[in-house]
Amino acid sequence: MFQVPVHFHTYQARKIVHNFAHPVKNFIPGIQLSSSMRDIKDKIKGRINDLEKLRIGCSNLPSSSMAAEIPPEAYPYSSDEPLVGIGRCGKELWRLILNNEPRDVVISVLGGAGSGKTTLIYEVYQMVKVTFECHARVPVSRSCERMLERIWEALELPTYQGTDRRRCLHTHLQQKRYILVLDGIWSEDEWKCVRTVLPFNNQGSRIIVSTRKRNIASYCATSHDFIFDLNLNPLTWEEASELFLKKAFPNGKCLIPCKLPNHVNIVLLIPYKEWFEKIVKRCEGLPQVIVAIGDILSSKPQTVMKFKKVHDNLEFEPGSLEYIRKFLQSYYHLSPNLKSCFMYFCNFPEDYSVTRGRLIRLWIAEGFIEERRGQTLEQVADEYLDELVQMSLVQVSRWDCEGQVRSCRVSNLARGFILSKSEKENFVTVITREGLLSCFCYHRRLSLHICTTNILQGKDFSHVRTFSMFGGDRSFELLVRGVFSNFRLLRVLDLENAVLLVFPQEVVTLNLLRYLSLRNTKIDSLPKSIKKLQNLIVLDLRQTFVLELPMGILEIPKLLYLLVDCRGRNNATVGVEKLSLIKANNENVSIVEELGNLIELRKLGITELKNKESCDFCASIEKMENLSSLYVESANEFLDLNYVKKSPQMIENLSLGGRLHNIPEWILSLKGLFKLELKWSQLAKSPLEVLWGLPSLKVLHLHDAYSGEVLEFRAGWFLELRILVIEQCWWLKCVVIPGLAMPKLQKLTIENCNSLTMVRIAISTLTHLEKTNVPQHLLEFLD
Repeated sequence: MFQVPVHFHTYQARKIVHNFAHPVKNFIPGIQLSSSMRDIKDKIKGRINDLEKLRIGCSNLPSSSMAAEIPPEAYPYSSDEPLVGIGRCGKELWRLILNNEPRDVVISVLGGAGSGKTTLIYEVYQMVKVTFECHARVPVSRSCERMLERIWEALELPTYQGTDRRRCLHTHLQQKRYILVLDGIWSEDEWKCVRTVLPFNNQGSRIIVSTRKRNIASYCATSHDFIFDLNLNPLTWEEASELFLKKAFPNGKCLIPCKLPNHVNIVLLIPYKEWFEKIVKRCEGLPQVIVAIGDILSSKPQTVMKFKKVHDNLEFEPGSLEYIRKFLQSYYHLSPNLKSCFMYFCNFPEDYSVTRGRLIRLWIAEGFIEERRGQTLEQVADEYLDELVQMSLVQVSRWDCEGQVRSCRVSNLARGFILSKSEKENFVTVITREGLLSCFCYHRRLSLHICTTNILQGKDFSHVRTFSMFGGDRSFELLVRGVFSNFRLLRVLDLENAVLLVFPQEVVTLNLLRYLSLRNTKIDSLPKSIKKLQNLIVLDLRQTFVLELPMGILEIPKLLYLLVDCRGRNNATVGVEKLSLIKANNENVSIVEELGNLIELRKLGITELKNKESCDFCASIEKMENLSSLYVESANEFLDLNYVKKSPQMIENLSLGGRLHNIPEWILSLKGLFKLELKWSQLAKSPLEVLWGLPSLKVLHLHDAYSGEVLEFRAGWFLELRILVIEQCWWLKCVVIPGLAMPKLQKLTIENCNSLTMVRIAISTLTHLEKTNVPQHLLEFLD
């Protein structure tokens, strides 16, 4: 991944091998060659234990991310440049290969484009291959037969006409301890092609695969413990700076004052230093990108303007750099719909993490999501997002407890790439500074990023389909009337966080509008004419001052998402799929019975439910066969949900807030329940005795849910549970967790239980936890 000072390393051994290889064609006697090779192996073995000298660098090796087909002759290491870098990554991979595991093991190396997978594997492979009886390293081919041919050639097996290559490969490796590297796997079929040929004979063999797709890494690896994720180990700032300066200034002559590791003696003037730091930041720790940019600068006259030009190319037109086009080769593997979804990220500002829900609803409104029989648009959109994440094109900023993306972004480099393509294809026009808008005459999608809305004056917006705004000032509200009257073809209007005090009346004239977000604005009412928006799919009014929704909402037939957290009466249409955090009643006017009309509802959140409304509420949710998420909070009364006779079987996420006499029996029939949260329940009987058998439960949160003194788990309970949180159970004195209870538990939190005096837990359970938040002085260990 990066270049460094000279140390003896495997490249020196490879030079010896190279020097001996050429005379082979001149028929050097086999005994002499064998003796020489033994000497070489002895030298390499002498270095295996010296891991401090392992340096992962960016060599002339082509990356597996860069091409669908890479000729095998391009793979032999030919660089004479010394390598250094992140020995920490090399050590960890080395340990996975040379551990004491007697089984044959498949190790997946996962990393995005440019993360250095190929080079890391190559360097470690060169150091450890001498400890195996036979070894091979091949780039993966899309053709199964071609891939098997490459393995055959790498093993130097003789070629005979009519040979059954599969059977011969299997026979050749059957009794051997071998190491095989498969560089650049994209699909399950590619792995299956090789997997069926390889003998798994418990000789301690190792198969190493590299991929940029997380699902493929999991599919191939022997277990999760054998996935090495390079995305979690990017270069540090110091390492990235050192690599860049050494590539940009190979002779050590530059003028930036820097404190770098390994006694790098480089000095730069302040103007250079500013652009140097910006370039390194934009490369985001990707070694191959840093090397490529450094090489560009090393071959040009090094002026401040040259540094600035390279930086601007990375920000606004990285596609003009040949290497970057290869770096983002995953883009060209995408379907047209996925390409649109990926390019849509340039609609958001740099370093902006967008929530999953907002992104998916925008994709749906834009028409990027294809309809599939048996699936909702949101489910298909989730699959799209997951595929982009699996291909390392989209970075996850936050995960939720269910393992679903909560928010995400694209790297600066990827954003620059899609921004340049977007501008050329007129996909999205991003305005970041004054005067830029005058350069364009036709806009399909318009996104304003922290700039005054005065630039909108006098412009033609008759072709705009999407308008988004991030940041802005009060001038926007003054211009709304004139601007929106020109948005005749507008389908998406995203004004989240806009400085807006009054609902823009002109919006109701936008007959094609499908998405309207006024979230976190200061509007306090909707006009009755909102019903004119007959194509509206999404209406987001969260964090506004709207207290009442007009009855006209009932007349919008396509509305799927009505997102509110208001305090007034709320009415909604039968087609709504998501209704979030509404109050059950206001001024003695209840909406509970009306909820029964929302038969397509998938997510429902309701607060201040009164006991007398419980029967009607239960009757309403019985009709919601597609309900997957339910949040119910009582109005300081007992919460009684025992009236449900036929529970919605699709519920995966359930949160009950309020006093409970008991846990409703219908909850036990929810075979797909993933997450359960009980808040303020204060149950007299332990909830564990009822809930322990839920087959899919992975997250259990007990917040002031139990008024007893002892909470005892038993062996065989909660077999799938991953996360357990117990908090504010004020009377709780003892928690008991024996061995074989919650065998898959990963995170345990017990906090703010003021009467707690003891947590008795099996040592085997505690040692397998990934994260623990329990008062240490209260721990007692069970045998």
